[in-house]
Amino acid sequence: MKKNFRQSMTWLHTWAGLILCWFLYFIFITGTLGYFDTEIDHWMKPELDAAKPQTLQQDLQTAINYLQTKAPNAERWFISPPNNRNTPQLRVSWRYPRNDKINKRGSALLDNISGKEVDARDTGGGQALYRMHWRLHYLNDDLAYRLVGIFTLVMFVSLITGVIAHRKIFKDFFSFRPEKGKAAWLDLHNLSSIASLPFQLMITYSGLIFMISTWMPFVALGSYDFDQQAFRKALNESRGRIEIQAGGQHQPLASTAAIVEQVEKQWHDKTVRFIEVKHPNDSNAHILFNSLSNSAGEQRQQLIFNLAKGEQIPSPQNQKSIPSKVNNVFIALHEGLYANIWLRWLYFFSGLLGAMMVATGAIYYAQKRARNHTESASRTYRSIQVLNIGTIAGLPIGIAAYFLANRLLPVDLMDRAAWELHSMFIGWAMTFVLAICRPIEKIWQELLTIAAVSLFAIPIVNTLTTERGLLDSFSNADWVRFYFDLTAIGFGIIAAIGAIKLYAKQPQTHSQFSNANEKLA
Repeated sequence: MKKNFRQSMTWLHTWAGLILCWFLYFIFITGTLGYFDTEIDHWMKPELDAAKPQTLQQDLQTAINYLQTKAPNAERWFISPPNNRNTPQLRVSWRYPRNDKINKRGSALLDNISGKEVDARDTGGGQALYRMHWRLHYLNDDLAYRLVGIFTLVMFVSLITGVIAHRKIFKDFFSFRPEKGKAAWLDLHNLSSIASLPFQLMITYSGLIFMISTWMPFVALGSYDFDQQAFRKALNESRGRIEIQAGGQHQPLASTAAIVEQVEKQWHDKTVRFIEVKHPNDSNAHILFNSLSNSAGEQRQQLIFNLAKGEQIPSPQNQKSIPSKVNNVFIALHEGLYANIWLRWLYFFSGLLGAMMVATGAIYYAQKRARNHTESASRTYRSIQVLNIGTIAGLPIGIAAYFLANRLLPVDLMDRAAWELHSMFIGWAMTFVLAICRPIEKIWQELLTIAAVSLFAIPIVNTLTTERGLLDSFSNADWVRFYFDLTAIGFGIIAAIGAIKLYAKQPQTHSQFSNANEKLA
Protein backbone atom coordinates (compact mmCIF):
# COMPACT_ATOMS: atom_id res chain seq x y z
CA MET A 1 0.00 0.00 0.00
CA LYS A 2 1.25 3.47 -0.86
CA LYS A 3 1.79 6.34 1.57
CA ASN A 4 -1.60 7.94 1.15
CA PHE A 5 -4.97 7.42 -0.51
CA ARG A 6 -4.17 9.39 -3.67
CA GLN A 7 -0.93 7.51 -4.23
CA SER A 8 -2.81 4.25 -3.78
CA MET A 9 -5.31 5.31 -6.39
CA THR A 10 -2.48 6.32 -8.75
CA TRP A 11 -0.92 2.88 -8.35
CA LEU A 12 -4.28 1.17 -8.97
CA HIS A 13 -5.00 3.42 -11.96
CA THR A 14 -1.62 2.62 -13.55
CA TRP A 15 -1.78 -1.13 -13.18
CA ALA A 16 -5.49 -1.56 -13.88
CA GLY A 17 -5.03 0.40 -17.08
CA LEU A 18 -1.78 -1.25 -18.16
CA ILE A 19 -2.76 -4.90 -17.74
CA LEU A 20 -5.76 -4.68 -20.07
CA CYS A 21 -5.01 -1.56 -22.12
CA TRP A 22 -4.51 -3.45 -25.39
CA PHE A 23 -7.86 -5.23 -25.06
CA LEU A 24 -9.56 -1.95 -24.14
CA TYR A 25 -8.07 -0.27 -27.22
CA PHE A 26 -9.53 -3.03 -29.42
CA ILE A 27 -12.93 -2.70 -27.76
CA PHE A 28 -12.93 1.09 -28.12
CA ILE A 29 -12.00 1.04 -31.82
CA THR A 30 -14.44 -1.66 -32.89
CA GLY A 31 -17.21 -0.33 -30.66
CA THR A 32 -16.73 3.19 -32.00
CA LEU A 33 -16.99 1.95 -35.60
CA GLY A 34 -20.28 0.38 -34.54
CA TYR A 35 -21.88 3.82 -34.34
CA PHE A 36 -21.73 3.84 -38.14
CA ASP A 37 -22.41 0.13 -38.64
CA THR A 38 -25.31 0.72 -41.04
CA GLU A 39 -23.23 3.13 -43.14
CA ILE A 40 -20.39 0.59 -43.27
CA ASP A 41 -22.91 -2.08 -44.28
CA HIS A 42 -24.03 0.17 -47.13
CA TRP A 43 -20.46 0.72 -48.40
CA MET A 44 -19.59 -2.98 -48.17
CA LYS A 45 -22.57 -3.92 -50.34
CA PRO A 46 -22.01 -1.86 -53.49
CA GLU A 47 -24.75 -3.79 -55.31
CA LEU A 48 -27.44 -2.18 -53.18
CA ASP A 49 -29.27 1.09 -53.72
CA ALA A 50 -31.32 2.88 -51.12
CA ALA A 51 -35.02 2.02 -51.15
CA LYS A 52 -37.49 4.17 -53.03
CA PRO A 53 -39.88 6.18 -50.84
CA GLN A 54 -43.42 4.84 -50.56
CA THR A 55 -46.13 4.43 -47.92
CA LEU A 56 -45.85 2.16 -44.89
CA GLN A 57 -48.78 0.07 -46.16
CA GLN A 58 -47.06 -0.48 -49.52
CA ASP A 59 -43.82 -1.58 -47.85
CA LEU A 60 -45.71 -3.86 -45.46
CA GLN A 61 -47.71 -5.46 -48.26
CA THR A 62 -44.57 -5.99 -50.35
CA ALA A 63 -42.93 -7.77 -47.42
CA ILE A 64 -46.00 -9.90 -46.66
CA ASN A 65 -46.28 -11.01 -50.28
CA TYR A 66 -42.66 -12.19 -50.20
CA LEU A 67 -42.99 -13.93 -46.83
CA GLN A 68 -46.18 -15.71 -47.89
CA THR A 69 -44.15 -17.34 -50.64
CA LYS A 70 -40.87 -17.83 -48.76
CA ALA A 71 -41.98 -18.81 -45.23
CA PRO A 72 -45.78 -19.18 -44.98
CA ASN A 73 -45.59 -21.62 -42.05
CA ALA A 74 -43.09 -19.66 -39.94
CA GLU A 75 -43.90 -18.91 -36.33
CA ARG A 76 -42.90 -15.25 -36.65
CA TRP A 77 -42.24 -12.72 -39.36
CA PHE A 78 -40.14 -9.60 -38.82
CA ILE A 79 -40.38 -6.65 -41.20
CA SER A 80 -38.19 -3.52 -41.09
CA PRO A 81 -39.55 -0.82 -43.42
CA PRO A 82 -36.93 1.41 -45.12
CA ASN A 83 -37.95 4.61 -43.36
CA ASN A 84 -34.95 5.40 -41.14
CA ARG A 85 -31.16 5.40 -41.02
CA ASN A 86 -30.95 1.89 -39.51
CA THR A 87 -32.81 0.23 -42.40
CA PRO A 88 -31.99 1.78 -45.79
CA GLN A 89 -33.49 -1.28 -47.53
CA LEU A 90 -36.67 -3.25 -46.88
CA ARG A 91 -35.53 -6.08 -44.61
CA VAL A 92 -37.49 -9.21 -43.73
CA SER A 93 -36.69 -12.21 -41.56
CA TRP A 94 -38.56 -15.22 -40.27
CA ARG A 95 -38.34 -17.82 -37.54
CA TYR A 96 -39.77 -21.33 -37.31
CA PRO A 97 -40.59 -23.16 -34.06
CA ARG A 98 -37.52 -24.57 -32.34
CA ASN A 99 -38.61 -28.18 -32.73
CA ASP A 100 -39.15 -27.82 -36.48
CA LYS A 101 -36.69 -29.78 -38.63
CA ILE A 102 -36.56 -27.20 -41.43
CA ASN A 103 -34.39 -24.08 -41.44
CA LYS A 104 -35.27 -22.26 -38.22
CA ARG A 105 -34.29 -18.78 -39.35
CA GLY A 106 -33.86 -16.79 -42.51
CA SER A 107 -33.61 -13.22 -43.75
CA ALA A 108 -33.55 -11.24 -46.97
CA LEU A 109 -33.25 -7.73 -48.36
CA LEU A 110 -35.98 -6.77 -50.81
CA ASP A 111 -36.49 -4.22 -53.54
CA ASN A 112 -39.42 -2.46 -51.93
CA ILE A 113 -41.00 -1.64 -55.31
CA SER A 114 -40.77 -4.98 -57.14
CA GLY A 115 -40.71 -7.19 -54.03
CA LYS A 116 -37.84 -9.23 -55.44
CA GLU A 117 -34.92 -10.34 -53.27
CA VAL A 118 -31.82 -8.23 -53.86
CA ASP A 119 -28.56 -10.11 -54.35
CA ALA A 120 -25.55 -8.64 -52.56
CA ARG A 121 -22.11 -10.01 -51.78
CA ASP A 122 -21.72 -12.03 -48.62
CA THR A 123 -20.11 -9.72 -46.06
CA GLY A 124 -19.97 -9.19 -42.34
CA GLY A 125 -20.27 -5.45 -42.93
CA GLY A 126 -20.35 -2.98 -40.10
CA GLN A 127 -22.40 -5.36 -37.98
CA ALA A 128 -19.43 -7.73 -37.69
CA LEU A 129 -17.20 -4.91 -36.42
CA TYR A 130 -19.89 -3.78 -33.98
CA ARG A 131 -20.42 -7.28 -32.57
CA MET A 132 -16.67 -7.76 -32.32
CA HIS A 133 -16.34 -5.27 -29.47
CA TRP A 134 -18.19 -7.64 -27.13
CA ARG A 135 -17.97 -11.02 -28.85
CA LEU A 136 -14.20 -10.83 -29.59
CA HIS A 137 -14.94 -12.80 -32.78
CA TYR A 138 -13.02 -16.06 -32.39
CA LEU A 139 -13.96 -16.76 -28.78
CA ASN A 140 -16.98 -18.60 -27.49
CA ASP A 141 -19.79 -16.06 -26.95
CA ASP A 142 -20.23 -16.93 -23.27
CA LEU A 143 -16.50 -16.65 -22.54
CA ALA A 144 -16.17 -13.45 -24.57
CA TYR A 145 -19.12 -11.90 -22.75
CA ARG A 146 -17.55 -12.60 -19.37
CA LEU A 147 -14.13 -11.34 -20.44
CA VAL A 148 -15.56 -8.10 -21.82
CA GLY A 149 -17.43 -7.70 -18.52
CA ILE A 150 -14.10 -7.92 -16.68
CA PHE A 151 -12.51 -5.44 -19.09
CA THR A 152 -15.42 -3.03 -18.63
CA LEU A 153 -15.19 -3.23 -14.85
CA VAL A 154 -11.43 -2.59 -15.00
CA MET A 155 -12.07 0.36 -17.29
CA PHE A 156 -14.58 1.80 -14.84
CA VAL A 157 -12.10 1.39 -11.96
CA SER A 158 -9.40 3.07 -14.06
CA LEU A 159 -11.64 6.05 -14.75
CA ILE A 160 -12.60 6.54 -11.10
CA THR A 161 -9.03 6.14 -9.82
CA GLY A 162 -7.76 8.41 -12.60
CA VAL A 163 -10.06 11.21 -11.46
CA ILE A 164 -8.88 10.77 -7.86
CA ALA A 165 -5.21 10.61 -8.87
CA HIS A 166 -5.30 13.92 -10.74
CA ARG A 167 -5.25 16.72 -8.20
CA LYS A 168 -5.05 19.42 -10.91
CA ILE A 169 -7.49 17.96 -13.39
CA PHE A 170 -8.51 21.27 -14.97
CA LYS A 171 -4.92 22.51 -15.18
CA ASP A 172 -3.95 19.21 -16.85
CA PHE A 173 -6.66 19.76 -19.45
CA PHE A 174 -4.99 22.98 -20.64
CA SER A 175 -1.42 21.64 -20.51
CA PHE A 176 0.26 20.37 -23.64
CA ARG A 177 4.03 20.26 -24.11
CA PRO A 178 4.64 18.81 -27.58
CA GLU A 179 8.43 19.19 -27.37
CA LYS A 180 8.84 17.56 -23.96
CA GLY A 181 9.17 13.91 -25.01
CA LYS A 182 7.33 11.58 -22.68
CA ALA A 183 5.62 14.53 -20.97
CA ALA A 184 3.82 15.16 -24.26
CA TRP A 185 2.33 11.66 -24.09
CA LEU A 186 1.16 12.33 -20.54
CA ASP A 187 -0.41 15.61 -21.65
CA LEU A 188 -2.21 13.87 -24.53
CA HIS A 189 -3.40 11.18 -22.14
CA ASN A 190 -4.77 13.80 -19.74
CA LEU A 191 -6.32 15.87 -22.53
CA SER A 192 -8.12 12.96 -24.19
CA SER A 193 -9.20 11.57 -20.80
CA ILE A 194 -10.69 14.78 -19.48
CA ALA A 195 -12.27 15.84 -22.78
CA SER A 196 -14.16 12.55 -23.10
CA LEU A 197 -14.64 11.77 -19.39
CA PRO A 198 -18.47 12.11 -19.35
CA PHE A 199 -18.70 9.82 -22.36
CA GLN A 200 -16.28 7.26 -20.88
CA LEU A 201 -18.18 7.14 -17.58
CA MET A 202 -21.50 6.75 -19.39
CA ILE A 203 -20.29 4.08 -21.82
CA THR A 204 -18.60 1.93 -19.16
CA TYR A 205 -21.38 2.19 -16.58
CA SER A 206 -24.06 1.43 -19.17
CA GLY A 207 -21.88 -1.42 -20.41
CA LEU A 208 -21.91 -2.88 -16.91
CA ILE A 209 -25.70 -2.56 -16.84
CA PHE A 210 -25.78 -4.51 -20.10
CA MET A 211 -23.99 -7.35 -18.30
CA ILE A 212 -25.82 -7.27 -14.98
CA SER A 213 -27.37 -10.70 -15.54
CA THR A 214 -23.92 -12.14 -16.23
CA TRP A 215 -22.32 -10.67 -13.11
CA MET A 216 -25.14 -11.15 -10.63
CA PRO A 217 -27.49 -13.81 -12.06
CA PHE A 218 -28.43 -15.39 -8.72
CA VAL A 219 -29.67 -12.15 -7.16
CA ALA A 220 -32.65 -11.96 -9.51
CA LEU A 221 -33.04 -15.71 -9.97
CA GLY A 222 -33.07 -16.28 -6.20
CA SER A 223 -36.10 -14.00 -5.88
CA TYR A 224 -38.07 -16.63 -7.81
CA ASP A 225 -36.75 -19.62 -5.79
CA PHE A 226 -34.38 -20.35 -8.68
CA ASP A 227 -37.32 -21.25 -10.92
CA GLN A 228 -35.95 -20.29 -14.34
CA GLN A 229 -39.33 -20.54 -16.05
CA ALA A 230 -40.95 -18.16 -13.57
CA PHE A 231 -37.96 -15.83 -13.81
CA ARG A 232 -38.10 -15.70 -17.61
CA LYS A 233 -41.83 -15.06 -17.54
CA ALA A 234 -41.37 -12.13 -15.13
CA LEU A 235 -38.42 -10.85 -17.20
CA ASN A 236 -40.49 -10.89 -20.39
CA GLU A 237 -43.30 -9.04 -18.62
CA SER A 238 -40.86 -6.40 -17.35
CA ARG A 239 -39.58 -5.95 -20.90
CA GLY A 240 -43.09 -5.56 -22.22
CA ARG A 241 -43.19 -8.86 -24.10
CA ILE A 242 -46.59 -10.43 -24.54
CA GLU A 243 -47.22 -14.16 -24.78
CA ILE A 244 -49.47 -15.03 -27.73
CA GLN A 245 -50.34 -18.66 -28.39
CA ALA A 246 -51.31 -20.02 -31.80
CA GLY A 247 -54.98 -20.77 -32.36
CA GLY A 248 -54.16 -24.01 -34.15
CA GLN A 249 -56.48 -23.40 -37.12
CA HIS A 250 -55.33 -22.19 -40.52
CA GLN A 251 -56.78 -18.86 -41.54
CA PRO A 252 -55.61 -16.65 -44.44
CA LEU A 253 -53.95 -13.42 -43.36
CA ALA A 254 -56.41 -10.52 -43.29
CA SER A 255 -55.77 -7.17 -44.92
CA THR A 256 -53.56 -4.82 -42.91
CA ALA A 257 -54.67 -1.57 -44.57
CA ALA A 258 -57.15 -0.57 -41.85
CA ILE A 259 -54.68 -1.47 -39.10
CA VAL A 260 -51.90 0.60 -40.68
CA GLU A 261 -54.31 3.52 -40.91
CA GLN A 262 -54.92 3.27 -37.14
CA VAL A 263 -51.18 3.11 -36.46
CA GLU A 264 -50.47 6.21 -38.54
CA LYS A 265 -53.31 8.05 -36.83
CA GLN A 266 -52.00 7.24 -33.34
CA TRP A 267 -48.32 7.66 -34.25
CA HIS A 268 -48.44 10.71 -36.48
CA ASP A 269 -45.17 11.93 -34.91
CA LYS A 270 -43.43 8.54 -34.59
CA THR A 271 -41.58 6.28 -36.99
CA VAL A 272 -42.23 2.53 -37.16
CA ARG A 273 -38.94 0.79 -36.46
CA PHE A 274 -40.04 -2.77 -37.15
CA ILE A 275 -43.17 -4.89 -37.45
CA GLU A 276 -43.63 -8.40 -36.05
CA VAL A 277 -46.30 -10.82 -37.16
CA LYS A 278 -46.87 -13.65 -34.69
CA HIS A 279 -48.41 -16.88 -35.98
CA PRO A 280 -49.14 -15.68 -39.54
CA ASN A 281 -51.92 -17.57 -41.38
CA ASP A 282 -53.31 -18.71 -38.02
CA SER A 283 -56.69 -18.00 -36.44
CA ASN A 284 -54.90 -16.12 -33.63
CA ALA A 285 -52.45 -14.13 -35.75
CA HIS A 286 -51.27 -10.84 -34.20
CA ILE A 287 -49.31 -7.95 -35.63
CA LEU A 288 -47.08 -5.74 -33.47
CA PHE A 289 -45.77 -2.31 -34.47
CA ASN A 290 -42.70 -1.03 -32.62
CA SER A 291 -41.67 2.62 -32.68
CA LEU A 292 -38.26 4.20 -33.20
CA SER A 293 -36.98 6.32 -30.30
CA ASN A 294 -35.84 9.85 -31.10
CA SER A 295 -34.04 10.38 -27.78
CA ALA A 296 -32.48 8.29 -25.03
CA GLY A 297 -35.27 9.19 -22.61
CA GLU A 298 -38.06 8.35 -25.02
CA GLN A 299 -39.42 4.87 -24.41
CA ARG A 300 -40.16 2.68 -27.40
CA GLN A 301 -43.89 2.29 -27.88
CA GLN A 302 -45.76 -0.73 -29.18
CA LEU A 303 -49.16 -1.18 -30.77
CA ILE A 304 -50.67 -4.69 -30.95
CA PHE A 305 -53.57 -5.80 -33.12
CA ASN A 306 -55.42 -9.07 -33.53
CA LEU A 307 -55.19 -9.65 -37.29
CA ALA A 308 -58.25 -11.89 -37.46
CA LYS A 309 -60.52 -9.30 -35.79
CA GLY A 310 -58.60 -6.11 -36.56
CA GLU A 311 -58.91 -5.11 -32.91
CA GLN A 312 -56.22 -3.34 -30.90
CA ILE A 313 -55.19 -4.89 -27.59
CA PRO A 314 -53.25 -3.20 -24.73
CA SER A 315 -49.46 -3.50 -24.89
CA PRO A 316 -47.56 -4.17 -21.65
CA GLN A 317 -44.52 -2.53 -23.22
CA ASN A 318 -46.21 0.84 -22.82
CA GLN A 319 -46.58 0.27 -19.04
CA LYS A 320 -43.02 -0.43 -17.90
CA SER A 321 -41.82 0.03 -14.33
CA ILE A 322 -39.52 2.89 -13.35
CA PRO A 323 -36.44 0.61 -12.89
CA SER A 324 -37.09 -0.84 -16.33
CA LYS A 325 -37.32 2.66 -17.83
CA VAL A 326 -34.05 3.71 -16.17
CA ASN A 327 -32.39 0.56 -17.49
CA ASN A 328 -33.68 1.31 -21.00
CA VAL A 329 -32.31 4.85 -20.85
CA PHE A 330 -28.80 3.60 -20.09
CA ILE A 331 -29.03 0.92 -22.80
CA ALA A 332 -30.20 3.54 -25.30
CA LEU A 333 -27.32 5.84 -24.32
CA HIS A 334 -24.84 2.99 -24.82
CA GLU A 335 -26.13 1.92 -28.23
CA GLY A 336 -26.89 5.39 -29.54
CA LEU A 337 -29.60 4.09 -31.88
CA TYR A 338 -31.69 7.21 -31.25
CA ALA A 339 -28.89 9.58 -32.26
CA ASN A 340 -29.15 11.85 -35.29
CA ILE A 341 -26.16 12.28 -37.59
CA TRP A 342 -24.52 15.07 -35.56
CA LEU A 343 -24.87 13.28 -32.25
CA ARG A 344 -23.61 10.10 -33.91
CA TRP A 345 -20.44 11.94 -34.96
CA LEU A 346 -20.08 13.15 -31.36
CA TYR A 347 -20.31 9.52 -30.21
CA PHE A 348 -17.72 8.59 -32.84
CA PHE A 349 -15.15 11.21 -31.89
CA SER A 350 -15.71 10.59 -28.18
CA GLY A 351 -14.97 6.91 -28.80
CA LEU A 352 -11.79 7.84 -30.68
CA LEU A 353 -10.75 10.04 -27.75
CA GLY A 354 -11.27 7.02 -25.51
CA ALA A 355 -9.01 4.94 -27.76
CA MET A 356 -6.48 7.79 -27.74
CA MET A 357 -6.65 7.90 -23.94
CA VAL A 358 -5.79 4.19 -23.72
CA ALA A 359 -3.08 4.38 -26.39
CA THR A 360 -1.28 7.42 -24.96
CA GLY A 361 -1.41 5.93 -21.46
CA ALA A 362 0.27 2.75 -22.71
CA ILE A 363 2.92 4.70 -24.64
CA TYR A 364 3.63 6.98 -21.67
CA TYR A 365 4.10 3.98 -19.38
CA ALA A 366 6.67 2.51 -21.77
CA GLN A 367 8.48 5.83 -22.23
CA LYS A 368 8.62 6.51 -18.51
CA ARG A 369 10.43 3.23 -17.88
CA ALA A 370 12.85 3.56 -20.78
CA ARG A 371 15.83 4.42 -18.53
CA ASN A 372 16.25 1.05 -16.88
CA HIS A 373 19.21 -0.65 -18.58
CA THR A 374 19.07 -4.11 -16.96
CA GLU A 375 18.64 -7.03 -19.33
CA SER A 376 15.36 -8.18 -17.77
CA ALA A 377 14.00 -4.64 -17.88
CA SER A 378 15.03 -4.37 -21.53
CA ARG A 379 13.14 -7.54 -22.35
CA THR A 380 10.06 -6.27 -20.55
CA TYR A 381 10.34 -2.89 -22.23
CA ARG A 382 10.62 -4.45 -25.68
CA SER A 383 7.65 -6.74 -25.02
CA ILE A 384 5.52 -3.76 -23.99
CA GLN A 385 6.69 -1.80 -27.02
CA VAL A 386 5.81 -4.67 -29.37
CA LEU A 387 2.34 -4.90 -27.84
CA ASN A 388 1.92 -1.13 -28.06
CA ILE A 389 3.04 -0.88 -31.66
CA GLY A 390 1.23 -3.98 -32.89
CA THR A 391 -2.03 -2.97 -31.20
CA ILE A 392 -2.09 0.80 -31.65
CA ALA A 393 -0.65 1.06 -35.17
CA GLY A 394 -1.52 -2.47 -36.26
CA LEU A 395 -5.27 -2.57 -35.60
CA PRO A 396 -6.06 0.22 -38.13
CA ILE A 397 -4.05 -1.74 -40.71
CA GLY A 398 -6.11 -4.85 -39.95
CA ILE A 399 -9.37 -2.92 -40.31
CA ALA A 400 -8.17 -1.43 -43.61
CA ALA A 401 -7.37 -5.00 -44.76
CA TYR A 402 -10.97 -5.93 -43.89
CA PHE A 403 -12.37 -3.21 -46.14
CA LEU A 404 -9.93 -4.02 -48.95
CA ALA A 405 -10.81 -7.72 -48.74
CA ASN A 406 -14.46 -6.76 -49.25
CA ARG A 407 -13.53 -5.38 -52.68
CA LEU A 408 -10.77 -7.83 -53.68
CA LEU A 409 -12.08 -11.26 -52.63
CA PRO A 410 -14.09 -13.11 -55.34
CA VAL A 411 -17.80 -12.41 -54.96
CA ASP A 412 -18.67 -16.12 -55.20
CA LEU A 413 -16.01 -17.24 -52.68
CA MET A 414 -17.27 -19.84 -50.20
CA ASP A 415 -17.59 -18.39 -46.67
CA ARG A 416 -16.69 -15.00 -48.07
CA ALA A 417 -17.81 -13.00 -45.02
CA ALA A 418 -15.64 -15.18 -42.78
CA TRP A 419 -12.62 -14.68 -45.04
CA GLU A 420 -13.06 -10.92 -44.91
CA LEU A 421 -12.67 -11.13 -41.15
CA HIS A 422 -9.81 -13.62 -41.43
CA SER A 423 -8.08 -11.05 -43.66
CA MET A 424 -8.44 -8.46 -40.94
CA PHE A 425 -6.81 -10.62 -38.28
CA ILE A 426 -4.12 -11.94 -40.64
CA GLY A 427 -3.18 -8.38 -41.57
CA TRP A 428 -3.19 -7.38 -37.92
CA ALA A 429 -1.05 -10.38 -36.91
CA MET A 430 1.55 -9.45 -39.55
CA THR A 431 2.07 -6.10 -37.83
CA PHE A 432 3.10 -7.92 -34.63
CA VAL A 433 5.56 -10.01 -36.65
CA LEU A 434 7.08 -6.81 -38.07
CA ALA A 435 7.19 -5.23 -34.61
CA ILE A 436 9.12 -8.23 -33.31
CA CYS A 437 11.57 -8.36 -36.23
CA ARG A 438 12.25 -4.67 -36.80
CA PRO A 439 14.08 -2.19 -34.51
CA ILE A 440 11.79 -0.33 -32.14
CA GLU A 441 13.07 3.06 -33.28
CA LYS A 442 12.00 2.33 -36.88
CA ILE A 443 8.85 0.25 -36.66
CA TRP A 444 6.50 3.05 -35.55
CA GLN A 445 7.05 5.08 -38.72
CA GLU A 446 7.07 1.95 -40.88
CA LEU A 447 3.70 0.76 -39.59
CA LEU A 448 2.22 4.26 -39.79
CA THR A 449 3.40 4.36 -43.41
CA ILE A 450 1.71 1.02 -44.09
CA ALA A 451 -1.44 2.29 -42.37
CA ALA A 452 -1.45 5.43 -44.54
CA VAL A 453 -0.96 3.44 -47.75
CA SER A 454 -3.67 0.94 -46.74
CA LEU A 455 -6.18 3.67 -45.94
CA PHE A 456 -5.43 5.58 -49.16
CA ALA A 457 -5.86 2.31 -51.07
CA ILE A 458 -9.47 1.88 -49.91
CA PRO A 459 -11.07 4.57 -52.16
CA ILE A 460 -8.65 3.70 -55.00
CA VAL A 461 -9.51 -0.01 -54.98
CA ASN A 462 -13.18 0.85 -54.56
CA THR A 463 -13.06 3.00 -57.71
CA LEU A 464 -11.24 0.30 -59.70
CA THR A 465 -13.51 -2.59 -58.69
CA THR A 466 -17.00 -1.03 -58.50
CA GLU A 467 -19.11 1.71 -59.96
CA ARG A 468 -19.38 3.31 -56.52
CA GLY A 469 -16.12 5.25 -56.55
CA LEU A 470 -15.57 8.58 -54.83
CA LEU A 471 -16.47 10.71 -57.86
CA ASP A 472 -19.36 8.44 -58.89
CA SER A 473 -20.82 8.61 -55.39
CA PHE A 474 -20.51 12.40 -55.39
CA SER A 475 -22.19 12.78 -58.80
CA ASN A 476 -25.02 10.41 -57.78
CA ALA A 477 -25.46 12.05 -54.35
CA ASP A 478 -24.64 8.73 -52.69
CA TRP A 479 -23.40 10.57 -49.62
CA VAL A 480 -22.89 7.56 -47.35
CA ARG A 481 -20.38 5.93 -49.71
CA PHE A 482 -18.84 9.30 -50.59
CA TYR A 483 -18.14 10.21 -46.96
CA PHE A 484 -16.89 6.69 -46.20
CA ASP A 485 -14.15 7.07 -48.83
CA LEU A 486 -13.46 10.61 -47.66
CA THR A 487 -13.11 9.42 -44.06
CA ALA A 488 -10.62 6.74 -45.14
CA ILE A 489 -8.57 9.43 -46.90
CA GLY A 490 -8.75 11.65 -43.80
CA PHE A 491 -7.40 8.96 -41.48
CA GLY A 492 -4.79 8.10 -44.11
CA ILE A 493 -3.59 11.72 -44.00
CA ILE A 494 -3.34 11.57 -40.20
CA ALA A 495 -1.27 8.37 -40.39
CA ALA A 496 0.93 9.89 -43.10
CA ILE A 497 1.58 13.04 -41.05
CA GLY A 498 2.57 10.89 -38.07
CA ALA A 499 4.96 8.84 -40.23
CA ILE A 500 6.52 11.95 -41.79
CA LYS A 501 7.13 13.54 -38.40
CA LEU A 502 8.80 10.38 -37.10
CA TYR A 503 10.96 10.08 -40.21
CA ALA A 504 12.00 13.71 -39.76
CA LYS A 505 13.13 12.99 -36.20
CA GLN A 506 14.87 9.74 -37.06
CA PRO A 507 18.36 11.14 -37.92
CA GLN A 508 18.60 12.92 -34.56
CA THR A 509 17.16 10.04 -32.55
CA HIS A 510 19.34 7.39 -31.03
CA SER A 511 17.61 4.65 -29.09
CA GLN A 512 19.18 4.09 -25.73
CA PHE A 513 18.00 0.53 -26.01
CA SER A 514 19.61 -0.31 -29.35
CA ASN A 515 22.55 -2.10 -27.71
CA ALA A 516 20.25 -4.03 -25.42
CA ASN A 517 18.00 -5.02 -28.33
CA GLU A 518 20.98 -6.22 -30.37
CA LYS A 519 22.14 -8.26 -27.41
CA LEU A 520 18.68 -9.78 -26.98
CA ALA A 521 18.43 -10.56 -30.70
